[in-house]
Amino acid sequence: MQWHGLRLPVVFLAFVCGLILAFGGQYVYKEYIFQQPLNEILAENKLVDEFKVDNDTQIPVIKVKLANNHVSLMEAYQQLNQSVGQVMNKKPYELEFISNSDASLDQAFYESHYVIYQAQVAGNFPDVAAKVKQAAAKQGAEGKVFVDENNIYIQMYKPDGHYLNKVIPRQNTLNGVTLQGGGQIAKGN
Repeated sequence: MQWHGLRLPVVFLAFVCGLILAFGGQYVYKEYIFQQPLNEILAENKLVDEFKVDNDTQIPVIKVKLANNHVSLMEAYQQLNQSVGQVMNKKPYELEFISNSDASLDQAFYESHYVIYQAQVAGNFPDVAAKVKQAAAKQGAEGKVFVDENNIYIQMYKPDGHYLNKVIPRQNTLNGVTLQGGGQIAKGN
């Protein structure tokens, strides 16, 4: 069977082979260049209890549950962000911490959130630390606040095992542009 001098079965076969190569190449690239090294780095990290990589979104979301919730959230985030950043290279991603919160910890965060978001703009971080500790203590929990040049880290935990970890990007102004995020992108989870 020919159409304008072209054999249709050969054209169709070439088209199908091209599609298989394109999608197969994309799968191999995604699986062996990103997914496998990322899984190895996170599985070997002593800070990580469990993790999940969600590639269904436009930007991959890496959700991490810490093995020890009394470790500094800031240090854990920085270490994990550096490790993940090496694998992801320049590809954007979100690093999220999984919390095991309850209603009282959610209430403590709610009571603190105004001061936290105000500090993003005003830089009044001692007020944040005082408010988070006060709100957490009111709910029978311990609250900690850490700050670096990129993020505000809120960590609350109770003796019964419930905990809340939040990473909130600071707003830094550089050359008139507002930047947000730790590493590539941090999501206030």
